[in-house]
Amino acid sequence: MSEQRAWLDVAVVQCPNCGHYYADASWYVAVIGSDIECGKCHGSFNTKKHMVDRVMVRFDIDENGKVSRLEKARRIST
Repeated sequence: MSEQRAWLDVAVVQCPNCGHYYADASWYVAVIGSDIECGKCHGSFNTKKHMVDRVMVRFDIDENGKVSRLEKARRIST
């Protein structure tokens, strides 16, 4: 079996209170726009309003179904 690929749309958000960064699936951030509690300062904020970047990550999968490599495939407009 040849090497396969898998993809994940990832959003990066920044806590407006302390500046801590988080990465999560974009459907959770950009589509749902959920409020979360920062694990560092414990302040609450809306992920959609504080998204700072969004990228498509490509995972190369080996013949055993394990990730062999990953890379940023492209940036997605926020």
